[in-house]
Amino acid sequence: MRIGIDVSVLREPARGVGHYLLNILNRLSKFAHNDQFFLYSPKPIVYDFSDWHNKHLRWGKTILPGAFWLQTQAKRFIKKDRLDVFFGPAHILPLRLPAGMRKVLAVHDLVSTLYPQTMANYNRFVHNLYFQQSVHQSDHIITMSEHTKKSIIDNFKFCPDRITVIYEGVNPDFKLLPKQEVQPVLQRYQIQKPYFLAVGTLEPRKNYPVLLQAFKHFSKDYDLVIIGKQGWKAQKIFKMISDLQLEKSVKILGYVHVNELPHFYNGAELFIFPSLYEGFGLPLVEAMACGAAVICSNASCLPEIGGDAAVYFHSQSVDQLTSKIEQVLTSPQLRQSLREKGIRQASNFNWNITAQKTLAVLKGQ
Repeated sequence: MRIGIDVSVLREPARGVGHYLLNILNRLSKFAHNDQFFLYSPKPIVYDFSDWHNKHLRWGKTILPGAFWLQTQAKRFIKKDRLDVFFGPAHILPLRLPAGMRKVLAVHDLVSTLYPQTMANYNRFVHNLYFQQSVHQSDHIITMSEHTKKSIIDNFKFCPDRITVIYEGVNPDFKLLPKQEVQPVLQRYQIQKPYFLAVGTLEPRKNYPVLLQAFKHFSKDYDLVIIGKQGWKAQKIFKMISDLQLEKSVKILGYVHVNELPHFYNGAELFIFPSLYEGFGLPLVEAMACGAAVICSNASCLPEIGGDAAVYFHSQSVDQLTSKIEQVLTSPQLRQSLREKGIRQASNFNWNITAQKTLAVLKGQ
């Protein structure tokens, strides 16, 4: 089978959709030996697939952003390559592809439909142009949760039989680590006090203002470590840190290499995930796999992914989050129970299974 994939999100180090795609590609290169893969991007990607013998690279030479290149120059490559199926892993397809070509779209969330006010202007503009059309032109859609599947059915009247839920996985590096391995990494980042951990881009959807207001009650004895790049409206978060006089106890580390992330999960007193909306919530699974005690908002798909391995709070309630933190901190038995349940829950998410199920959908099986 001749399978085309939009890999333009891999022009920079993977996060979010890029992380999802990279994990799938790394596994397809190992077990899909009888298929031909055509990878499309307006510029070369930053990852090396030189050992993948049955792949064909299609790089553009353009200053066009990925979404616009996909709608223009990429289509010439795609038609010439005579694909059987095209996979759009990032919410958007090249529109008006040949009728006989199967079109599969991955929809990670419905932020652009349900919470457009939390998106940067450019991303909202691109989704307004192409997302709804891509959904309606898809032969099949992959979602990362039942919650997102239901949202697509409700908002786009898409046939349920043409939507497959395939959970993301968690890499095996996310596991319990001995304290002697964790401490040197924390020391390198000058983290000395017990700390709460949050992971995610600094942007409105991640709901950091609620976390910061709740954390204020515990800042005497704990630090709050936030790992994530600065995103849209990040300056509002820094202003709130200043207004709450939390500059000494909130440590924003920015991007942390994936090899170091498990150490931060392992060292945390609590992992707190306050997000307003997620399509899957990978940091939640990573934290559980590392044995962290998890407190999580009850928004969107998060109870579906976290199961009984997290303590939940209403995403917009500072008081409720404060109460839940107090509850977990004062109960060693509850913390231990959350850790044990989290490790079991995380074992349900496996990238090999994700890739195999994705390949089956691409082949129409």
